[in-house]
Amino acid sequence: MNRITRIEKQSARSKRYQIEVDGEPFCSIHEDVLVRFRLHKGMEMDRHQLEEILAAEEYNKVRMAALRFLSYKPRTACELRQQLERKDFSAKMICQVIAEMEKSGYLDDRQFARQWVNERMHGKGYGSRRLKQELMRKGIDLSLIDEALTEVDQDKERQLAMQVAERRYLRIGREPWPTVERRLGQYLLRQGYSMGVVRSVLNQLRTRYEEEKEHW
Repeated sequence: MNRITRIEKQSARSKRYQIEVDGEPFCSIHEDVLVRFRLHKGMEMDRHQLEEILAAEEYNKVRMAALRFLSYKPRTACELRQQLERKDFSAKMICQVIAEMEKSGYLDDRQFARQWVNERMHGKGYGSRRLKQELMRKGIDLSLIDEALTEVDQDKERQLAMQVAERRYLRIGREPWPTVERRLGQYLLRQGYSMGVVRSVLNQLRTRYEEEKEHW
C-alpha cells in the first residue's frame, strides 16, 4: 500500500494542491478532486486508487477547459471538440466531457441551430442556403439543420429577401436595369436565397423600376 505523506495548497488563492505519496511528489490536483476522494494525510491507497486520482484530475482539466470555452457564447459540440483537441486532451476524456455537457444542457446543437437561423436571418438578412452552409461549417448534424430550416416560413423568407433587395436597390436603382438586375441577383444569391426567390424579387422590382423611370 502507498501512503499520502503530504497535502499542501499551492498558494493562498489557489484551488490546487500538491500531493506527496511515500515522501515523493505524486501530482498536483484541483480541490474538487481532493474533496471527491476525501484525500487526507496518512491515507493509504493502492496503485489502482492512485491511478483513479490521476484520471479524475485529467477529466477535471478537460471539464474546466470546456466550461471556460462555453462561457463566452453558445457553441456546437463540434466546436468544443476541436477546441479540446487543440489542447491535446485524450479522445476518451473529450468524448466523456462532451457527453456531460450535453446532458447538463451546456451543449445543445438543436437549440443552437434554431437560434442561429433566427438571429442570422433577421439580423443579417441571410437566406436558408447560406444559413445551411454556415451551420454545416460549425459541424451541426444535417438532420438538425434541416429541422431548424423547416421552421422557416417561406413567405416570410421571400418578404425578407425583398426587404434586403430594396435596401440595396436604393443605392443602385438609377443604373440601367440589366446592371441593377445583375447586381441585385448576385447579391441575393450570396445572401443565400434560392434562384426562385431571387427571380420573384427581381420581377417585382423591375415593375417598380419601370414606374420610377417614367419620373426621372
